[in-house]
Amino acid sequence: METLREEPTQAAAQAKGPAAVKQIPQAESSPPRSMPWLVAGLMVMTAAFLVLAILTIVPRLRPSAPVRLMDQAVATWDSGTPSEFAATYARDAVVVHADGTKVTGLQGIIADAKAAGPDFTMVRTGDVSVTHSGSYVAAVYRYTGAGRGSGLLVLQIADGKITQQWSYDLP
Repeated sequence: METLREEPTQAAAQAKGPAAVKQIPQAESSPPRSMPWLVAGLMVMTAAFLVLAILTIVPRLRPSAPVRLMDQAVATWDSGTPSEFAATYARDAVVVHADGTKVTGLQGIIADAKAAGPDFTMVRTGDVSVTHSGSYVAAVYRYTGAGRGSGLLVLQIADGKITQQWSYDLP
């Protein structure tokens, strides 16, 4: 047998009387709590990030030894002083010019630079390419003096000095 359940009607609800509703007291508002451990943690993380960024960027701003040697070689050919050649080139260095002329030894290289004339200037243009081992360096340069043009300069480096240099004219 089925039993039907009756829904309470509004009249039945009124007959029971007003329901007692308890009100929950409102919580008093308190000033927001600062979390000093969270603020300190964020400050430490920010400082660590800045230190890592500086340690990553600063070495990139200073050129590597092969790049400095390339710049020193270009400046040496530009100035032509024997002391700069001695600091840049090995005693038995070899320079091969674009026309195939081969100059051997430090004294021969100094004489070759003087033969270029007092108006000879050389300036590196663009970036320097360095092999993974750092033993070869290449850069494009521009020269004026006894002629005018641009070329590719390739250096072989050993023990911090240039042992061989090849120059190639560019169109």
